[in-house]
This record gives sequence, C-alpha cells and structure tokens, in this order.
Amino acid sequence: MEIAEPAPTSSKLLKILIVILLVILLAWPVTFGLIWSLNQAYTAIDPTRFPFSDSKVQGILQKTKADAPEPEKGIALSRAMTARLEAEFDSAFGWSVNDLWVSPTRWLDNRGNRQKGVIFATRMLVTFFATHLAKYGQVDAENEWLKAAREKHFAFTEESWWLPSSESEYEKGLELIRKYDAALTQGKAVFNMRSDDLYNLLTFILSNQFLDQPMGLLVQATESVPYTELDDRIYYTQGVILVLRDFMGTLVEIYPVIRSKGGDENIKIAFHEMERICTFDPLVVLRGRHDSVMADHRGKMASYLISIRERLNDAAQSIRR
Repeated sequence: MEIAEPAPTSSKLLKILIVILLVILLAWPVTFGLIWSLNQAYTAIDPTRFPFSDSKVQGILQKTKADAPEPEKGIALSRAMTARLEAEFDSAFGWSVNDLWVSPTRWLDNRGNRQKGVIFATRMLVTFFATHLAKYGQVDAENEWLKAAREKHFAFTEESWWLPSSESEYEKGLELIRKYDAALTQGKAVFNMRSDDLYNLLTFILSNQFLDQPMGLLVQATESVPYTELDDRIYYTQGVILVLRDFMGTLVEIYPVIRSKGGDENIKIAFHEMERICTFDPLVVLRGRHDSVMADHRGKMASYLISIRERLNDAAQSIRR
C-alpha cells in the first residue's frame, strides 16, 4: 500500500515565498541594468545627446565675425541652417526614416522622429531665408537655386526609400544652396538683412508655422496621446531645436544687436533651455499624470520650449523698440 506524501510544512512554504519575492525584487534591477547597458552600447555608436559643440558650426563662428561683409554673413547663416541635416546624413546610420521595414534601423524611432524634426525646421528656415533675406525687397524675384531647393527638394517626403530616395532629394537641395553660397562669394547673388528682418525672423520662428508646431505636440492633453507616441513627440521637438540652436547660435554672434537690444540674459536663458532639449535622452520615457510620482517627460520638454519662446519673444519685442 502506497504511503501519502506529507503536506508541505510552513517552513517550506515560507522558503518558496522568499525565493519568489527575491526573484521579483532582482528582476527589476537586472532588467534596468540590461536596458542601461544596451543603451550605453548604442550611444557609443550613434550619439543621442548633442551638446553645442558641432565642429561645422564652431568653424562657421570662428570664420565669420560681426564686422564681416554681408555676403559672408549670408553664407554663414545658410551653412548654419543646413548643418544639422548634413550631420544626420553623416551619422552612423545615415537617414534612417525611410529605411525599409526589414531593416533594423527602421525601428530606431527616436532617431527617426529626430530626423523628421530636423527636416521640418530646415524647411522653415530655408523658406524664410529665400523669401526674405536673399533679395532686396519683397517684390523682387526669389533666387532660382533657393526657390528650387525649398519647393522641389526640401519639400519632398522624408520617408521615400527609392525612385527617388529622400536622401537624394535633400542632397540636391543642399547642392543648390551651396551654389547660392558660391554666387554670394562672387557677388552674383543677394543677401540683405534689413533692420526689420531680425524682428521678422524671430517672429517667424515663434509663429504657428514654426515653434508652435512642436509645441502643439507637447501640450496636447495627456489622455489624448497614446503611450507609444510620447517619445516620438519628444524627439521630434529635439530635432527642431537642434536646427534652431545652430542657426540662432550663428545669428546672435554675427548680429550682436540681438544681445545688446534684446537682452543678453534673455539670450543666455534661451540657449540654456535649448541645450537642455538637445541633451534630453531619458532611458525610458514616462507619462506621469497630474500628481503622479512618475516623471512627465513630455511636460518637461514643453516647459523648456515655453521658456525658449518667451525669451526669444522678449528679445524680439526689445529689438522692435
């Protein structure tokens, strides 16, 4: 006759419970450590934080001073507004927004959304440059190279893989801008920054055509935004500010009146907030609600952008006076 096994004692149950609790407690730090390690390995290949040290922009600032002739200033600004786009092409994985679904780089959505922000901001600045700064008056015809760049090439979708690819179209746009730069050097093209253009430029940057676009993505009600879109909106905004920081960094150096009239402190704070956006890269994007103990990363990004807008608006109004 078989003898029934004795029921587990309370001490055995306690040991099992302790093991389960230890597994649960250790799972979080192990998972966090794994994610952190993978993130560190990735960023060693493809940077995700961008302190203001881009060699191209620094080179522009070293070559072009406030007393430089206007054509040289025009070249400096045209190079500054396209520097980030060129940097994306030269990055480890190139232009990845349009990679095929079978490509691993297609799933790097943070860099993909950053690149979407980069091309948006580049389009906006090229449009203002071509329609306001590259001619003597509003009734003058646009420079043919800049017009083609903004209407045909930079307006092209960012997600086309082939026939033609997005990269090829944007590179054609860059080539046309370099033709304009060369013509400026030869005295065959126009760059004309009038006294009211600085104010109009800052106003355009603050308008619903430019900074209001990423702002709307950041301040939309939390309940209306799917969790999977939170990081998309954050990194899109980062792409926009990367372009703006390069452009504004050059603008305030070659036109110091922005600091002297607009307030040096305003400009310092605006750039400090831009720096925070350009180096913003949380390990995991969270969506803290109301008085939640979790961080609201989209809200943080929105607060930085609001501060930038307020400071640039103060500078613009001071310049106008």
